[in-house]
Amino acid sequence: MNADSNSPSTSKLKILVTGATGNLGTAVCTALLEHGHEIRATDLRYRPNFPVRVELGDLRDELFAYRVVDGCDTVVHLGNHPNAFVGLSPQRIFAENTAMNAHIFWAGYHLGATCLVFASSIQVMLRSPGGHRVAPYEFPYFPLDGEAPADPGLNSYAASKDVAERLLRLLAQDKPSLSATSLRFPMLPRPFWINNLESAPALVPGMINIGDALIHLQLPDAGELVARVVEQRRPGYHQYLPGSSIQVRNWTMPEFIGHFYSHVPLRQPLEEITDFADGSALLRDFNYVPKLRASVNVARDFH
Repeated sequence: MNADSNSPSTSKLKILVTGATGNLGTAVCTALLEHGHEIRATDLRYRPNFPVRVELGDLRDELFAYRVVDGCDTVVHLGNHPNAFVGLSPQRIFAENTAMNAHIFWAGYHLGATCLVFASSIQVMLRSPGGHRVAPYEFPYFPLDGEAPADPGLNSYAASKDVAERLLRLLAQDKPSLSATSLRFPMLPRPFWINNLESAPALVPGMINIGDALIHLQLPDAGELVARVVEQRRPGYHQYLPGSSIQVRNWTMPEFIGHFYSHVPLRQPLEEITDFADGSALLRDFNYVPKLRASVNVARDFH
């Protein structure tokens, strides 16, 4: 690693953001504008009063993907069917997400984009038949990080993300100067959801994401992370798990692990674990730590 490898780009970048008008896309566009970059935004839906012009189009159209990527040195690709429960068949979710990802990645590769950032999902590494996690929840290890092996099972949404990660890795291998990054985003709650949970006297496990080890990332933090990734432009392929686990105020971490996750292998002594997500790679590579972390009470006498 050379002396300048952790020095971010300070130049103004021309960045394509797909899926721009969704919750994550809005947060990303806001952060990139705050960092002084030029944005080309695209999505299927128009949003009034959006901070930048939105070019409406369908990423399932290969030719549209080439047109919208052309002229951008950076691509932040967020535009996919957002989960396995959007009312489409599993095969259609898989096929259409895979087509969107392939169209954007190949267009970026062919047209000379030097940085590709992809919104992957924590679901890639947490097997969930049909998208539903079932207790006892399986995890590769704790604390969890972005290097955990892919294990999407028959979750068609997660499987489409897995295929996209593999394609990004291959493109970066073929063009070593390319910066290609998969961010395995966890739950991205909106503020009203956080406020409701934090104000509840005690939650039963079904009200929070026990099956994802409580890992979450609030939208402003997600936007800031993407801005740092595109500015750092680390050559090669990289993947990360951003976020932190919701703090449980009325359980100690050893108590919580012993009750819900006693079967999960630990990479640290139990008494040293303070978070189910290991953010050390993001701190090392981008000097990034999420600023926002929810905290809740979880009932002890649930049935």
